[in-house]
Amino acid sequence: MPTREHQPAQGQAAVFSGPWLRYQPVPGVHRYHHGYVGTVTGFWNGAYEITVDTEAVAALAETFHAMADYVGGDWRTVDFDGRFLTVARPLSLGGGVHRVTPVDGRYRIGWGLPWQPVDLRRCDQVFGRS
Repeated sequence: MPTREHQPAQGQAAVFSGPWLRYQPVPGVHRYHHGYVGTVTGFWNGAYEITVDTEAVAALAETFHAMADYVGGDWRTVDFDGRFLTVARPLSLGGGVHRVTPVDGRYRIGWGLPWQPVDLRRCDQVFGRS
């Protein structure tokens, strides 16, 4: 399991990714398919909550769509129409839909997922700006 290169404080920008985007091209070397530039807004259940720009949120939604296609639809919980980010909780977690609107052009994400700061050099692609 890779360690965090750094732990940015609230208000700091960093590149974030999740373990579902990590792979090992060779044993002991961890890389991430995607990284997203975000600014730390706080923590929820010990996980980072960050804000990201429109470029990053659009790429994030596409990543979740691709994962849904790969695993049979279970990941199709995130959608972005160019203005609103819609996050649907699976029925196994109580269901419901949360609509995220931008504040100053940035979208707050986190959703209790284990986002972690990563070295941008370990990402195949990085989306967004701080």
